[in-house]
Amino acid sequence: MTIHQILGENGIQESVCSNGACPAAITTDDGNVYVQGYIPGVEANQTLTAPDGEAFVRIPLPVLKKIAAQIVDL
Repeated sequence: MTIHQILGENGIQESVCSNGACPAAITTDDGNVYVQGYIPGVEANQTLTAPDGEAFVRIPLPVLKKIAAQIVDL
């Protein structure tokens, strides 16, 4: 797997979490998007349940909207 782009709140980044610019969406050559975010707190983990092999990350909605707009433009 090769990383094509790392998209953060302020646009394309050079590396993951560059200068505190997280969360991020990472696009790869295998056609997937990997999402980096904050680990949910205890309260969220009591409410959210994911199937085996899956997990949740927390991304503030304004940040997700900025990242999503960049992905749509790919």
